[in-house]
Amino acid sequence: MSQTVLLDISDRIATVTLNRPDKMNALNADMWRELHRIVAVLELNDTVRCIILRGAGAHFAAGADLAEFRDLRWSTDQAVAYGRMMVDALHGLRDCRHPTIAAIEGNCIGAGLEIAAMCDLRLATTSAKFGVPIQKIGVTMPYPEIADLVDLLGRPTVLEMLLEGGIYDANWALAKGLVTRLCAGSSLLDEAGKLADRVASGSPVSHARHKAMTRRCLAPIPISAEEMREAYAACEAADYREGISAFLEKRRPNFPGR
Repeated sequence: MSQTVLLDISDRIATVTLNRPDKMNALNADMWRELHRIVAVLELNDTVRCIILRGAGAHFAAGADLAEFRDLRWSTDQAVAYGRMMVDALHGLRDCRHPTIAAIEGNCIGAGLEIAAMCDLRLATTSAKFGVPIQKIGVTMPYPEIADLVDLLGRPTVLEMLLEGGIYDANWALAKGLVTRLCAGSSLLDEAGKLADRVASGSPVSHARHKAMTRRCLAPIPISAEEMREAYAACEAADYREGISAFLEKRRPNFPGR
């Protein structure tokens, strides 16, 4: 089994670590495949309530590993296949039913930024750096990757990154909505753990529905009557019954996750 992406599960929290610290966690094909596999495994794990995604060492991820491009991304057909592998991992993370938190320090560049953008919450240190400087190597960000970033950040911000090719600081990322919260570098993992605990204390059914529904809100078609009713059907879930009972009985809820 690959060691380029690590998985640790402790007390309802899964920590997924991009593990090429000698390369600043630059993403290669092996890492994309392993990230996709691990998230698929976590999707089926009913004991997990939150996922933290981080990088080993001092960086989240410094983009793609360009050393393999001549071998794996040198023709249109190769690029299509490689892109499909990337999107499988990115959308697996985006669509995972468990809440996800990116814990970002150091460089969060290119493919690393795309991975962070697929997480539900993004906690970064004040010294973290962000950007997608792919204009420097003449590559084009394809669909649907570019569409995912436009959904999150809007066309002007995505064009700012792609056309200027700059590296931006954490305050810029916070102002643009790329980061949801900042913290001191020394407290990143502690703050990420506390945030994960707060998320994990909530109803898994509620979290999964909110993730799906907020994505659905981005689709350019009206909400159907059936979808509207489905949103209200949450009141028949065991999590809802437990939450109301716990409130009335003045105790902490123990959500079964169904």
